[in-house]
Amino acid sequence: MIAIKGGTVWTGIDTIENGVVLIEDKKIAAVGQNVSIPYGCDVIDAHGKFVTPGLIDAHSHIGLIPEGLDWEYSDVNDFYGPITPQMRAIDAIDLRDAAFSDALNGGVTTVYTGPGSANVIGGIGLVLKTTGRVLKEETALKAALGPKRSREYRSKEPYPSTRMGSVALLKQVLEETRLWMEEPNKVDQGKRHVYAIVARALRRELPVKIHLSTSPDEITAAIRLIKEYNLDASIDHVFGGDLLAEEIKRAGIPVVYGPMMLSRLYSGFKYVNDRIPVELSKHGVLVALMTDHPVIPQKHLRLLATVAVRNGASYDEALKMITVNPAKILHMDDSVGTIEVGKDADLVVWNDHPLRPSSYPICVVVDGKVVLRNF
Repeated sequence: MIAIKGGTVWTGIDTIENGVVLIEDKKIAAVGQNVSIPYGCDVIDAHGKFVTPGLIDAHSHIGLIPEGLDWEYSDVNDFYGPITPQMRAIDAIDLRDAAFSDALNGGVTTVYTGPGSANVIGGIGLVLKTTGRVLKEETALKAALGPKRSREYRSKEPYPSTRMGSVALLKQVLEETRLWMEEPNKVDQGKRHVYAIVARALRRELPVKIHLSTSPDEITAAIRLIKEYNLDASIDHVFGGDLLAEEIKRAGIPVVYGPMMLSRLYSGFKYVNDRIPVELSKHGVLVALMTDHPVIPQKHLRLLATVAVRNGASYDEALKMITVNPAKILHMDDSVGTIEVGKDADLVVWNDHPLRPSSYPICVVVDGKVVLRNF
């Protein structure tokens, strides 16, 4: 058993001064001020420190774009064709990637990682702990709007070159899948492997992550698709989302914003704005932040929440964007995201409030095991 004693415990629901978190059998056994500590516990003194749930990134490519290697070694995009739902990140992830240990040093304990945006449907991503334990092999199907660029390695099938082309191809696959579900003999039997996976999305068994490229018009297109096909979906990146905050709120669609701190490298990034997740949150949209690792290194997730505070978010709301909210969006909130009895014992003890620039983890616990000690 482990007891984290005496710190300011931010549970994701409330804040407990001089709190105690008791850990037993990989789970949180108790949390509060008046928790008795059994004899023989490994006691971690957190007096003067800040305790939070482990941080969660809802959109990353960690383990698929390897640290220290060139892009030709990346497994994030496969150019077999524009529609590849059968691709699974679990079959390519490198759990020995140095970015995982770096992530732990940044207090990040859970990540979604998956295919990139080269294809209209790119494949299925997974959720795992940064210690390597896989929580859900097939978490979400990646769809990506926006034009597709010319590629060095070309498939036999053409890629759409415009935003309307990407939406049209995605709708075509969804319609073909609907028909296959109703009358399987009326569609191309050679694509049964495609239809079987997309059908899971249409039955809301498999959530969908809809990637946007750069333009607010793609948000409108994504909302239409989600409504028309009743998808369990999030919209990811959401550049220009502040211009459509009411529409997103009315649709009840969660978003994963970012990454923040992007430069406007070219004209297509003119809608990038670090205030967007704050504005969406103020409108009542469920918002999580992403690193899009390696665009922003995985270990710097907390700094993105600090930028949200700089742009008007409260400390609590910014922390929720990297703990509570991504857990909900990934449908993992029954096990991670808050410090509650029965949930996975993923906790970080910080030397100060984690959203202050000088803060760093002094202790990281994942699944009830101390994996980092900086004291």
